[in-house]
Amino acid sequence: MAKTSLFNNKDRGTLLILALTVWGMGKIISFTFNMASTILKVLMTLFVIQGLIKFYVFFFVKYDVRRKRLDKSYGNNTSATKYFDNIILVILALLITLLFISDNMEYLSFITGLYVGATLIQVYFHQFSDPLPDDKAPSQPISPIKMMSYGIQAFPKKPWKELLFLTVIFLWGLYMLLSKGFGLF
Repeated sequence: MAKTSLFNNKDRGTLLILALTVWGMGKIISFTFNMASTILKVLMTLFVIQGLIKFYVFFFVKYDVRRKRLDKSYGNNTSATKYFDNIILVILALLITLLFISDNMEYLSFITGLYVGATLIQVYFHQFSDPLPDDKAPSQPISPIKMMSYGIQAFPKKPWKELLFLTVIFLWGLYMLLSKGFGLF
C-alpha cells in the first residue's frame, strides 16, 4: 500500500515559503517595534531635557535678555511661531505614530496624560489674566498670542504651581527614560 501524504511536494514548497514569509514578517515587525521604541525614547529624552531647560531660562535668564529676544522674534508681526507651529505639528504626529508602531501604547495612560497635559497648559495660561504694565507691553500690532507671550516673559513666576507640576513630571519622565528606557540606572 502506497503512503499517502496530506501535502504533495508542490504544497510542501508553498507551505515552506509561507512559513518563512511569516517568520520573516515577524522578525521585521519585531525590529520595527524595537526601532520605533528606541527612536521614541531618544526623541522624548531630548524633548524632556528641552522642557527642563525652558524652565531654567524663565527663572535664571534676566528679563531684559528675554525681552530683547522676544522683540526680535516678533518684530512688527503678530506671531513669531507660524512656521514653528506647522513643523511641531508634524513632529507631534511623528511621535504619536512612533508610539503606535512601538506597540507601547497604553490607551488609559495616553488619554490621562493627554487630558492632564492639555488642562495643565490651560490653567497655566489662566494665570496671565492681569493687564500688562505699559513698560512690559508689546509694540503694535498686538495679537492675543503676542500679548500672552510678553506677559509670560514679564511674569514667568505667576504660574509657579503649574511649572512645579510640569517640572516634577518632566524629572520623573527623564528618570524613567534613563532608567527603564535605556537601563542606565
